[in-house]
Amino acid sequence: MKKLLYVLTATSVAVWVGGCESAGRTSSSGGAIGSGGIPDSGGVPATGGQLSTGGTGVGGTTAARGGATGDAGPRDLGSGSGGTQASGGSTTGGRTGSGGSSGTGGGSTIGQLTPQEVVALMTPGWNLGNSFDASPDETSWGNPTPTQTLINAVHSAGFKTLRLPVTWTNHIGASPSYTIDSAWMGKVTQTAQWAIEAGMYVFVNTHHEADGNGGWVTFPQTSAATGVADEVTAVWKQIATAFKSFDSRLMLECFNEPNEAGGGNTPQAQTDLNMYLEACFKAIRDTSGANATRIIMIQPVGASPIQSGIQSMQKVSFINDPNLVISLHTYYPTKFGLSTTPYAWGSSSDYTNMQNSIAQQIRVWLPTQIIFVGEWGSMAAQATANRAAHALAYAQDLTTAGIVPIWWDNGGSGSSSFALFDRKTGAQTQPTIVSGIMTGVKNGQAASNTWATLANP
Repeated sequence: MKKLLYVLTATSVAVWVGGCESAGRTSSSGGAIGSGGIPDSGGVPATGGQLSTGGTGVGGTTAARGGATGDAGPRDLGSGSGGTQASGGSTTGGRTGSGGSSGTGGGSTIGQLTPQEVVALMTPGWNLGNSFDASPDETSWGNPTPTQTLINAVHSAGFKTLRLPVTWTNHIGASPSYTIDSAWMGKVTQTAQWAIEAGMYVFVNTHHEADGNGGWVTFPQTSAATGVADEVTAVWKQIATAFKSFDSRLMLECFNEPNEAGGGNTPQAQTDLNMYLEACFKAIRDTSGANATRIIMIQPVGASPIQSGIQSMQKVSFINDPNLVISLHTYYPTKFGLSTTPYAWGSSSDYTNMQNSIAQQIRVWLPTQIIFVGEWGSMAAQATANRAAHALAYAQDLTTAGIVPIWWDNGGSGSSSFALFDRKTGAQTQPTIVSGIMTGVKNGQAASNTWATLANP
């Protein structure tokens, strides 16, 4: 793992940015440590990123629509009218049924909702990490094949949103078509369909293509930059087309933690990222149909909550699209969330600093936008009681700020694991942390400004 400390302008702060641990793919953790991160209380933003372990998808053909049988399903978003509240859509051999029936409600664009309304629909979320984002395939980092049983268990535990990280690099053909392998696409769409059928919202992304550690989306801009944008266009048109028949509960996230090699948040990287975001956005919208209004998630360089990166990201031409949301990765604070060195999180100042990192930074820089913290959590090296208290507090503070928290789960075991579930059985391996997340969400939704404190977490 490489780390780089760099300093931004006087309006920003110093930031640790994670590099890539290319050889760290062990059975217990492995994977890439990305960038991201949220400022700590002392003005030093935490590192972000994710640790990976693995898992495989299952076969099956592409999915259509459908909700959980016997359930009206979650609210359909993005269409701007009507909206389906699915109830049908059972699978046979990986192919979905005809889709869900029309239900009550639904139909608003996400831009017509307040952040608190989005939180009520989608909070909390969970990452199926180190499965389809593993390289070269979904079992390479040690996790078992994702199953419908696992997805159902995650939803039954109370998680409303599934983030489905996918690395496409090893499944893309040669230029100029860059054809994605159909079997790989089928595994991804089938897993997304299981989540839709369970009653969840789903984000699908391109995960390690742009993390600055060997991906083909390169930073800084080179003579091949135009070619990179062309590949982004070709790949995203295929992904968008594969999910075109899904209703608007299926959402698309352009990248993960787009970063230049070795980390960093330079003006050149920001400029390059905006070019790639423009290509991604246009490719999705150009496939028309449901994709004309499908929710699209974008992120600043490294998905880091750093003021300069956030300001640069907001210069994209489509920033006022009504179905656009923002992703940040935090792991706040780094010394606890992304460290195997024990830290006794839970002092009064820890709670105060946590609130300030959200209320005085993220929500100052993005005061009204729909925000997802696409990755957060703590490693198993930390004391379980502290992890549960931290999970409750952070879920509560994000929720009260109208931000959707999506826990990073990399499966596996050992000190670097973020796992909450047994990937084979779906059983909860960290029930106190899961309970903490759910309690924090409930507290944050109970009333405005219900920030967690040591006296009243």
